[in-house]
Formats: sequence, C-alpha cells, structure tokens
Amino acid sequence: MSDKYSPTPQDRFSFGIWTVGWAAQDVFGPATRAPMAADRAVRELAAIGAYGVNFHDNDVFAFDESDREQNVAAFRKALDETGLKVTTATTNLFSHPIFKDGGFTHNDRDVRRFALAKVMRNLDLAAELGAKVYVCWGGREGAESGGSKDVQSALARMKEAYDTLGAYVTEQGYDIRFAIEPKPNEPRGNILLPTIGHALAFINELERPDLVGINPEIGHEEMAGLDYAAGIRQALWHGKLYHIDLNGQTGPRYDQDLRFGAGNVGGAFWTVDAVEEGIAKGQYSGPVHFDFKPPRTEDDAGV
Repeated sequence: MSDKYSPTPQDRFSFGIWTVGWAAQDVFGPATRAPMAADRAVRELAAIGAYGVNFHDNDVFAFDESDREQNVAAFRKALDETGLKVTTATTNLFSHPIFKDGGFTHNDRDVRRFALAKVMRNLDLAAELGAKVYVCWGGREGAESGGSKDVQSALARMKEAYDTLGAYVTEQGYDIRFAIEPKPNEPRGNILLPTIGHALAFINELERPDLVGINPEIGHEEMAGLDYAAGIRQALWHGKLYHIDLNGQTGPRYDQDLRFGAGNVGGAFWTVDAVEEGIAKGQYSGPVHFDFKPPRTEDDAGV
C-alpha cells in the first residue's frame, strides 16, 4: 500500500478500546479471543497510524475498581509514550446486572443515583486525560413490555440525569460536552431516544442544551431504516454533531458493527461526503471515529 493510503495521525482516525478489545462473545456463544488490556490496545493502534481512542470506564478497569489504580496508570503511560489522544470517553451502564432495567431511567432510585455517581467518577478521569466529548449510549434505557416502564416518567428521569451532569461539568470547570448516541433496539426491545430526531428533540428540553449534542452511529440509524448521511447533515444544520461512529450495517436487522463500508457502500460514500462537508464548513471538528467489531472468526493478528 502506498504512503498516500497509509493512515497517519493527521487523518484523525480514532477507535474505541472496546472494538479492538472485544473478545468476540455473543448471545449464542462465549469469547473466541483473549481479553486485550487497554494499554496494549493503545500501543497496537498507535503502531498502525491511529490518532485517538475512546474508552468506557470498564474497558480500563473492572466494575468493582479493584484494579483501577494500576490499570489507569498503565493506560496513561501508553498514551504518553505513543502520543495517542483520548478524544472521547463514556461509562458502561449496561453490562452489570444492576443495570438490567437501565441506569438513568431505572425504576429504582438507588440505581439511578449509582449510575450518576459512576458517570461522574469517570468524567473526572476523562477530564484528566483530555477528553472533550463524553458519549452517552442508553443501551438499557428502555423496555420489552409497554407496561413495564412509564415512558414520560423515564424521559423526565433522563432529563434530570443530563441536567445534573451538565451542572457537574460546569461546576468542575471541565471543557467537556455530552453526545447522546441513539439506537432503536438491542439489547432492550425498545430503547428511549431511538433516532437522531428523537435525541435532537430531547436536547431542547434540557437546562443546558448547549452542552449536549449527538453521536450518531451508522448501524443504529440503519437499524431503524434511516439514511445516516441525511441524519448527519441535519445534525450539522442544528450545530449538534459532536462525534460520529462509523461502521457497517446490512439493513434493519440486529446491530452488526461491520467494518465501515460493508453492507451499504453507497451510504458510506455519502457519509464521507457529509462529514467532509461538515469539516470544510467548520461545523465538525471531532475525530473520524470507527466503532466496529472484528468478526468472531478473526484471531489476534486479524484484529
């Protein structure tokens, strides 16, 4: 491959630690690859020309934080030695059984408080590492049954969470904005704020709407049968495109997280066009972020 097509940090390509570090487990079978430490993911990505990384708190350390100090130190050391940037961060509010009915919208008030505390603790780390955007994916914020959760009450609780977090970053003086990541379903039967349009409408109801934008993902929008590039252009028009997740999807089915361009090559072409337009007009300054999962059939070298 010529130098013209070899990635460099100037391309501003970034990846989630959870993508290259995904052990390839799914609902039908266990992992097919060994876990990858966050510091190793940083070094491997730097070696192939990446610009930055995004991480969940529990991509770096365990839920009980028993290994937090040493793992954060190793992660920070890898970042310092490679020069990779932490472009964005997020919090895992979906894996642990305590979040089976959501975090911000859980029917149990104690769980909602714990979710907020967990996010605030990782916001502190994100600010230390220089992240400018904090992604919020509400994967468990929904329901399977129409009668199991009062949607209006759930949305009010979600508003309260974003208002609280907005106040927190403001009081702490953090230069961080939030980006809501919409998704219509999976793992819940129906997820609140399922599309770009739902998220944009929700943001208007917040106390600090200027601190909150969106992080749309190709697979999520196409799961809803929508045109991702058109959604990108509307988000740019609103001034709310704070981050992007690029991957591939083959129509409205389960979340495939294929490589960018797979499934809908035409859609990928127009996505590049939309993002480049936003960059050229000064409407988007974030990284070109890829959120795909290497297939279960790949080995470590393939990842």
